[in-house]
Amino acid sequence: MNKGEKTRLSILEQGMRFSSQYGLIEVTIGAMAKLCGLSRSGLISHFDSKEDMQLAILDYCESQFMLHVVAPARDDDPLTQLTKLFSIWADWTRELFNEPHLTCPFIKALVEFNCHTNSPIHKKVTEQHNRLFGYIKHKVELGIRAGIFNPQLDPQCAAYELYNLYLGHAIAKNTVLTEHASELFKRNIEHLLTSYTNKT
Repeated sequence: MNKGEKTRLSILEQGMRFSSQYGLIEVTIGAMAKLCGLSRSGLISHFDSKEDMQLAILDYCESQFMLHVVAPARDDDPLTQLTKLFSIWADWTRELFNEPHLTCPFIKALVEFNCHTNSPIHKKVTEQHNRLFGYIKHKVELGIRAGIFNPQLDPQCAAYELYNLYLGHAIAKNTVLTEHASELFKRNIEHLLTSYTNKT
């Protein structure tokens, strides 16, 4: 990795940390240049525009999510994999950067750009959320095929329920029951997954 590549990677890492705290919409050329100790022109040499940098940060966030959440959760058993996935996902940015005030950058970006339907950022973050939702749904389908989950279980409904429990947790953990939020979230996930299992 040459100097330019290292600098770009550093910008993306700082951008992920910054957007996990303040939101992607606050990521600007000036803010990132100051954070990374670069001149504005020095930072611009790595990206075509602010939007280009924001899109690159979202791509980087997804690569880190795959590396630090999806990969460690992999298991041959769909129930075990889903349990591990949500357990790791609960506080993944806090654990990754060892900073308690961080939250999920994808959710922040989705909320911030929700009304900007023609924005490339809205398109990208929506695609990212849809990919994750599809991944969860696929694991539920595998659980049904393996006889672990009830054959009458609707995979889309179950995935929606699980996914939205995380969305609620990502917001509530910073507003109510902060001290025990992650523990309660994991217990609720386990309760839901248990309720899906085939009792026969």
